Amino acid sequence: MAATRSRTSLLASLLLSAACLVSLQAFVPAPRAESPSLRGLAAAAGIAATPGVASAADEYLNYNMTGEFTPFMVIGYFGLTTFLTAFAFGSYLVLTKLKII
Repeated sequence: MAATRSRTSLLASLLLSAACLVSLQAFVPAPRAESPSLRGLAAAAGIAATPGVASAADEYLNYNMTGEFTPFMVIGYFGLTTFLTAFAFGSYLVLTKLKII
């Protein structure tokens, strides 16, 4: 009985240490503040050479999921809940009329 417990604790400690070693590989060091690499310079030159990129308009996109109450959200909420309530009540009436429930 004691030998089984020691094997179990040994197995558990080996699995825990293996999990720790695997999780340590997930962390990488922070990038160093160095001069821009050639890859970054080439990408910047490619972007600058593309016509129309520098003069692109900064358009505002109306994004509804920012946590603000919008008329679309309010009408959609009440419309959907009203429709689903009516659908559920109508289904209930049909099922009771057919004596299914």
